[in-house]
Amino acid sequence: MKANPVVLQSCLFFRGKSAEDITALLQTMIYSVNLFHKKELIVNEGETADRIGIVLSGRVEVQKIHPNGNSVTIARLEQGQTFGEAVLFRKENIFPATVVAPDTCYVMFISKQELLRLFAADIDMLSRYMENLSERLVMVNQKIEILSAGTLRNRIVFYLLKQSEKQDTGIIKLPFSRKVWAELLNTTRPSLSRELAYLRDHGWIDFDGSVLTLLERDRIESLLQRNPIQKRSSKKANQ
Repeated sequence: MKANPVVLQSCLFFRGKSAEDITALLQTMIYSVNLFHKKELIVNEGETADRIGIVLSGRVEVQKIHPNGNSVTIARLEQGQTFGEAVLFRKENIFPATVVAPDTCYVMFISKQELLRLFAADIDMLSRYMENLSERLVMVNQKIEILSAGTLRNRIVFYLLKQSEKQDTGIIKLPFSRKVWAELLNTTRPSLSRELAYLRDHGWIDFDGSVLTLLERDRIESLLQRNPIQKRSSKKANQ
């Protein structure tokens, strides 16, 4: 499979370029495209990070595997998204997590040296690369902010309030499954379900599938005000 210029337009590195521009660029680039089957290992934790990967079709999962064999999915990457860029230029450039194929997918790989050549020839690509790193940093900070909310109940409430602000409504559509949400909150799906049932039974929220409705916003917000860290974060968000 060759790299599809239309797919690459959705990749941040190539954003703003036309399909024709990308086609011409691909003719000068050194890269590879690999096919991975269901449950196949793409990158193993601890490998040298000497390349970046771009998902061309399907999706990949970034996982952290614990010594006891249990794994936690850190991220799910769709078509056009990338992995490896955050550690590529570190002194200790090793992959900090495992990347696997949950289903059949194609991944494009570009080496570190080739990226450096592209950056030297195209300042826009370098800018997009830095923008990508900035977005990843924001995502990490958001996860730290969620985890700092304290108890699981607080973490759930904090996330719901943030999504309510983002979606500008008290009727919140979850952007992912309960399983993924549980992983984001650093808990198990059964524990998440128990807490959601508690909040619903006490009349604070209601939910139907992936849609949750905030019913008692003042009472929900009062939970966070008991946590000094989140109290400061809430004030900052309102400034």
